[in-house]
Amino acid sequence: MILDQKLVRKALNEAIELSIKRVEGKTEKVRKFDETVDLIINIRDVDIKNPNNRIDQELLLPHPITGNKPKNSVVFIVKDEMELKLRQLGYNIINPKQLDELQKQSMKDKKNIAKKYAYFVTRADLMRDVAKVLARFLGQQNKMPKPAPKGFGVIRPDENIDAYLPQLDRIIKLDMKKQLLLQLKVAKKSQNITEIYENIDSVLSFVEHALPNGNNNIKSIFIKTTMGTPVKVDEPVRKGR
Repeated sequence: MILDQKLVRKALNEAIELSIKRVEGKTEKVRKFDETVDLIINIRDVDIKNPNNRIDQELLLPHPITGNKPKNSVVFIVKDEMELKLRQLGYNIINPKQLDELQKQSMKDKKNIAKKYAYFVTRADLMRDVAKVLARFLGQQNKMPKPAPKGFGVIRPDENIDAYLPQLDRIIKLDMKKQLLLQLKVAKKSQNITEIYENIDSVLSFVEHALPNGNNNIKSIFIKTTMGTPVKVDEPVRKGR
């Protein structure tokens, strides 16, 4: 598929327009909640039975998605001063002692911990213990913390937490292991249209470089809001010779 920035912007604008409910003779109705903007990418001609062709990666967007990772959905597996600071900031914590206690608990308890939180962050020096206790359960839900360059869930013992925390709302996960499809939340409708576009562009650029044959492996792209109609990104008209 040939990508054209103007046509991507055009589809984005149409998707935002279609999110407004219009009934002839009545006032335009804007939905009361802040819809997300979703990007849908259909992939073709890629053999995902080959692990090298799969996409399983976290990406840092240029702009945060408001409320992307609420505090109650994130848990830090940390210790020492990092634990104290994150507790003071109101984040969920699992420290080494709690991890040891969890090791003695039932499979059901471990599975419940894996289900309870959407995003797990661990210090690199605790990664071996996390793997021993929770890898089986986190792996089933694709929540195992990923170190760089694949992800942002494994942090250094000396990580600057003040610099790290603002990144949480910029992290999204690309998962193309089981089907030739990527459907991603890339922004909130209330965001500046330029920010939304730049987030979309960063995803498309990453996917282009991650696929074996780049844009030739992209069958189609759609943009939509939560309750809106999907809008297809057109390909540019090819001029005849």
